[in-house]
Amino acid sequence: MHYKKWVLITVIIFIIASCASTRKSNREIENAMKQYDHLIKKLDADSIALLYTPDGNLGNIVTGRDSIRKFLSSFKNVEVLSQSSSTESISIQKDSSMQKGKYWQTDLLNGKDTIKVKGTYIATWVWIPKQGWHIKRMLTSPIK
Repeated sequence: MHYKKWVLITVIIFIIASCASTRKSNREIENAMKQYDHLIKKLDADSIALLYTPDGNLGNIVTGRDSIRKFLSSFKNVEVLSQSSSTESISIQKDSSMQKGKYWQTDLLNGKDTIKVKGTYIATWVWIPKQGWHIKRMLTSPIK
C-alpha cells in the first residue's frame, strides 16, 4: 500500500511538472520583447531576423527572415543609442500571443544628428516547440 501511494505521488508530480514546462506566460512574452529591444539597440540584423518566424512579417515592409535581415542591414548610417518598450496588454491563446505596447528609441544619424522616435506596437508571437516565442508580425505606429 505504501509503495502504491509513493508511485501515485510520483506520477502526479511528473504530470504537474510536465504541464508547467509547456505553459505559456506573460513573463515569457515580456522577456522575448526585452531581448528584441536589446538586439534593436545593437542593430544586430541576423539575430533580430532569427527572432521572427521563417515567414515573419516586419510591418508591411518585408516578409521572411532573409528579407528582414537584408532590410535591417541597410541602415548603415544609423546607430541606435537607446531602445525600450513597455507592454500595455498581452493575450495568449494556445500557441499564439498578441502584445500591445509603446516603444521609445534614440538614434544617431550619420554620426551627427540625434533623433528621438516613439510609437505604439502590436506584436503577434507564435510559440515554436523547443525554440520558444518568435514574432509572426510586428506592426509599429509612430506617435508625436
